[in-house]
Amino acid sequence: MNYKSISYISILSFLIFFSFTLKSQTYKTKELPKPFYEEFTKKLNDSIPSIGSFIVSQNDRIIYEHYFHGANKETVFNVKSVTKSVTSILAGIARDQGMLADLNTPVLKILPEYDISRSQFKNISDIEGKMLHDSIRKTVTLRHLMTMQGGFDFTENSQLSRAMGLSSDPVKFVLDLPFEEYPGDKFNYSTGETYVFGAALSRLVKSNLKEFADKNLFNPLSLKIEKWDTNVLDRNLAGSELFMKPNDMLKFGTLILNKGKIGNNQIVSQKWIEEATAEQVKLDSWDVLPNANGYGYYWWRRKTNGHQAFVAVGYGGQIICIIPDLKMVITATCFLGEKNRGRIELKKLHGFIDEITK
Repeated sequence: MNYKSISYISILSFLIFFSFTLKSQTYKTKELPKPFYEEFTKKLNDSIPSIGSFIVSQNDRIIYEHYFHGANKETVFNVKSVTKSVTSILAGIARDQGMLADLNTPVLKILPEYDISRSQFKNISDIEGKMLHDSIRKTVTLRHLMTMQGGFDFTENSQLSRAMGLSSDPVKFVLDLPFEEYPGDKFNYSTGETYVFGAALSRLVKSNLKEFADKNLFNPLSLKIEKWDTNVLDRNLAGSELFMKPNDMLKFGTLILNKGKIGNNQIVSQKWIEEATAEQVKLDSWDVLPNANGYGYYWWRRKTNGHQAFVAVGYGGQIICIIPDLKMVITATCFLGEKNRGRIELKKLHGFIDEITK
């Protein structure tokens, strides 16, 4: 075989490969087949009585979108702990702007009003124990709080967490809790720790979180977020109670997919996105997160059919799932009420995500 024949075969092989690849990409991004769409929608409706919306976007194009039980594009949902992942991005923006220099900074350096040592008082019972508690508390850093490793003896969705929510100062409530572990030793999911981090972040950016978010995140993404609840001290709840439309969630997820960039505008640095979604804590088992593989800075990590996903998760079935190698963002919302079964909704929704990525 001569040189020209070899060249011809090489070029032909390349063209066949390119044509096949192009067809594969086109297939991946076209809308889901109608029978699958209808069957998938029926299963969602039947399996999750509280379902409000489910949207799938791939390559910046919506390939599945459906609203349930009276919801529509304008319906606003309480996204619960998805708020934590939004707070994570606000922290990244603050660091990009030089306001958040070092995550290893002890939180009491930023909130010194909570650093009141009992050693200055006399006749306190168990003074040694209280002073030990104070010394451990001084070692809790911003990084510990962002990775749920503060060490506090806290149980999520318990009477204790309810008491925190009703307290006159949730930040003080958390910082006064006893320690179950030394900071940095063990993952323990805690919305309370996020409240402490949020108060510190607000202090660093010299505004409440909603104002900072409007200027640096929501407005650049063309999101009109009208409601983000505060505690009794008028601090936005960094761990919960942010209200968003499904399309707001999709835009936020697309920002993460695009490594912090929308159009030509870099909202948050690619470096922060990569750091925040990296495995900062080893986590290979979590009851409502199948195939978990780590936790970042208020971002969950899991595998779906072998694809790495980064997930913002809120109680009762609020999800933003980003799957970079599929160029895909999936969002889901559920109504909170008597039809909502809490954590069951999350388990089922991850199963539906797996059906989409299969």
